[in-house]
Amino acid sequence: MTPAHLLRDIHEFIDARLADPDLTPADIAAAVHVSPRQLYRLFETEGTTVAKWIRDRRLERCRADLLATQDTGVSVVGARWGIPDSSYFSRVFRQRYGCAPRDYRRSGLAA
Repeated sequence: MTPAHLLRDIHEFIDARLADPDLTPADIAAAVHVSPRQLYRLFETEGTTVAKWIRDRRLERCRADLLATQDTGVSVVGARWGIPDSSYFSRVFRQRYGCAPRDYRRSGLAA
């Protein structure tokens, strides 16, 4: 299997399990039958890390949910996508999008 195909499979596996806050690189590596070191090297070729890629995907899903669901609490949205710690969610969301999740929702910003 080529590295590109392997990365596609890894990305699909991660996307299917973003809601699991306990998802680990070891789980991912075992699921796609590579060593953890090989998993890390594959992400290095993309200029990122496994953890950053997972966090970015979760934040993107949270961002979309914040705009789509006005009646769901911000912390519930974070927990839904594998970020159960509301203060951590708020902090990393602000780092990524430049404002708190609640403010982002109120503004109706588009990415």
